[in-house]
Amino acid sequence: MSVALVTGASGGIGRAICLKLLQHNYDVIAHYNTANETFAGDFREYASRVCAVKADITKKSDIENLSKLIEAQYGTIDHVINAAGIAADGLLIKYPERLWDEVIDVNLSGCFRVIKAMLPLMAQQGGHIITIASRSAVRGTTGQCAYSASKAALLGLTLSLARELAPHNIRVNAVMPGYCGTPMGLANLKALAAARKDSVLNTLSDAEEAAGLIFFILNTKTVTGQIFTLDSRC
Repeated sequence: MSVALVTGASGGIGRAICLKLLQHNYDVIAHYNTANETFAGDFREYASRVCAVKADITKKSDIENLSKLIEAQYGTIDHVINAAGIAADGLLIKYPERLWDEVIDVNLSGCFRVIKAMLPLMAQQGGHIITIASRSAVRGTTGQCAYSASKAALLGLTLSLARELAPHNIRVNAVMPGYCGTPMGLANLKALAAARKDSVLNTLSDAEEAAGLIFFILNTKTVTGQIFTLDSRC
């Protein structure tokens, strides 16, 4: 039985990933922070194989406690999927440094903290680390300097870790969905409409498709250091 940690499990993409893995008999630690715990009701059909855990990934102590919980309950972990992230849009000329720090701390430093804490539980048997980045990392979006910068940095983290962890049979990849109609995406209807218009298929990206690709990657043995794009904007 494979054990997977999914951060940001209460978000649209995180929830879709959890459901996909549960449907294929994975044990899932569904991490959340600001959401109400009732989000886990989406997984009630799989209650015996899912553990919802609240933690603030900007706090080292919370991540250490999460690691201890996983070790005590499962003994090891096979896969880490980093889907936690926030956006705080605004033009740079008026952008508060406080918001910049918050976005970087969650999207980039939070990912770093989670991976570092989970590595000792993965090193013995190998596994996969998959990080949810964004097309904004390579395309850029007006008003999203902090978000785009944080997601671009995740690509560098992915490529470096793929080399660093290869001797331990830990494969590291990133997935870049385009604009999705998730709660985060729906928070900016202007950007959502622009993304749809810019799509050659006149459509948005899909959280379930992202979950399907992640499930596929988790079942590969020779794929690491890759950045997968899921979008229809050329």
